Amino acid sequence: MEFIILFTVSLFPFFCGLIIFLGNKVELARAISYFLFLLFIWQVDIAVLYAGDFLSKPIIEILFRIFRFGQIMIMPLLYYFAFYIYKTGLANKNIKRYHNWFYNKQIFYCVLLFSLLVYYTNFTSSGVVEVYQIQPYPSFPTHYIPAYGAGNITFYINIILVFVHAFLLLFIGRKISDAKILKFFQSLVFASLFIFINGILSGFLIFPLFFSVLNSVFAAIVLFSSYFILQNKTIETINQELKEERSFLEIILNINPNYIYVKDKSDKLSVVNEAFAKLYDKKPNEMIGLKEYQLDNTYLIKGEQHEPNEVVFLSNGEERATEWRFLPISIKGTYDHTLCLGTDITNRKKNEEMLVKSENLRVLGEMAAGIAHEIRNPLTSIKGFIKLLDQSVIDSNEKYYLSIISEEIDRINDVVGELLFIAKPQASVQIGKEVNINKVVHDVKILMEPTALLIQASIDIITKDQIKTYAIEEKQIKQVLINIFKNSLEALSKDGRIRIKSEKISRKRIRIRVIDNGSGIAKSTLQKLGEPFYTTKERGTGLGLTVCFKIIRENNGDILFRSKKGSGTIVDIILPE
Repeated sequence: MEFIILFTVSLFPFFCGLIIFLGNKVELARAISYFLFLLFIWQVDIAVLYAGDFLSKPIIEILFRIFRFGQIMIMPLLYYFAFYIYKTGLANKNIKRYHNWFYNKQIFYCVLLFSLLVYYTNFTSSGVVEVYQIQPYPSFPTHYIPAYGAGNITFYINIILVFVHAFLLLFIGRKISDAKILKFFQSLVFASLFIFINGILSGFLIFPLFFSVLNSVFAAIVLFSSYFILQNKTIETINQELKEERSFLEIILNINPNYIYVKDKSDKLSVVNEAFAKLYDKKPNEMIGLKEYQLDNTYLIKGEQHEPNEVVFLSNGEERATEWRFLPISIKGTYDHTLCLGTDITNRKKNEEMLVKSENLRVLGEMAAGIAHEIRNPLTSIKGFIKLLDQSVIDSNEKYYLSIISEEIDRINDVVGELLFIAKPQASVQIGKEVNINKVVHDVKILMEPTALLIQASIDIITKDQIKTYAIEEKQIKQVLINIFKNSLEALSKDGRIRIKSEKISRKRIRIRVIDNGSGIAKSTLQKLGEPFYTTKERGTGLGLTVCFKIIRENNGDILFRSKKGSGTIVDIILPE
């Protein structure tokens, strides 16, 4: 009856070890499960000594020798725990070089070999002579005990080494910085010492032998509980780290100015960053779970004029050109998700257009310089001969024809002058000379007012303070304003109106704003303003605004046009003060 009870109780460490072994494949978990398996084998060894009612003496003796493996092999396993702490770097506080002399593979193999030698001796008469039965007396029911030989001294040394390695484990365990791991190894040491002390006392019949089994169960419970407390705390730490990493990745994802989203194989959105959601005027969590085709297509403008993988979004009333890349994501060998990366190339395209325009101007300038000089030389000769002819001609009709020729030559000469300006822009040469912008505006108004009266239009000037600049010559700003006024007047109908406003917009910048209520400019035309030879006028050269842009930008300023077809135009000329 005692054998059945003790054997049943000894199964508790076995099942605890099995749960740990099957539940975790890390090296430490396997070592803990081996410790519990050895503890189970040891307790079966004790239970066998009480199996006289079921087994014969020779079988009990053989089983005792076999199952003695458990208590003998716990010693090298305790050393392995100390070696594990050292080799994995858990003991990272004040580890000295000499520790390597105590914790290395060579010593572990020596310890393991010694325990195997002890186990081998156990099978000889030198280790265990026989087992014999003792008669029952209070607290000690009938059971077998071993008679040891002279070679059993190796077993006693093995037990002494258990205590040595337990204290070594306790010593190196104190250098573990992680409190939860430290408590676990302390529990392991105290459980081991508790088991062996009780085992020694039971071996000398101070305590009943079966009492050692109950103590082992208690130690197994302590060790098993400590391990799972360690696991739970480790999982909590991992979960907290994962939350922090997820939060960190979300911050990175959302501060990224590129448009990012992830879709699964059914085209459902699983990850969306704020930049992409902002295109649709939504929040990221509102877009999770939506399919791509469910996105509001009113925000999408896609036409044949766009490059492959290029899409234009109408976001907040502004067109944003984006370039997309689609990268498959491999999870466990399957490509179920796709990472979609969109880069805003609006500014890049604008810069490319500006670069093309600059290159066109450069080429045009080189051509213009040669053409202008080649044209002006014969024009001068033609003009001179026409004057001579005019003096010698009496017929009025002939004089009229000559005057027309002379006017057209003057017109050609004006065009040539604009070409020369493009070829060689004249930046301000009178830097430091003050230009009164208000006076320039009034002068231009006086100059253009007769033309305005012909179409019954009005010109109003709005000025607050005296606006002055040193960044440009007076004749240059006058040339720009005259060109802008001419364009505005040509866009006006009867009773039209032009307003001009000069003001200081920052500490070192001024603005001249020209506003008209004319026919406005189409969006497609607005993007091409300033391009050489681009004009919508029948007799225009397409060089007027090119010259204006050139003058202002050569003097570190800028010209901005805002217009809508049928709603007038606003032109801002911005200059340094």
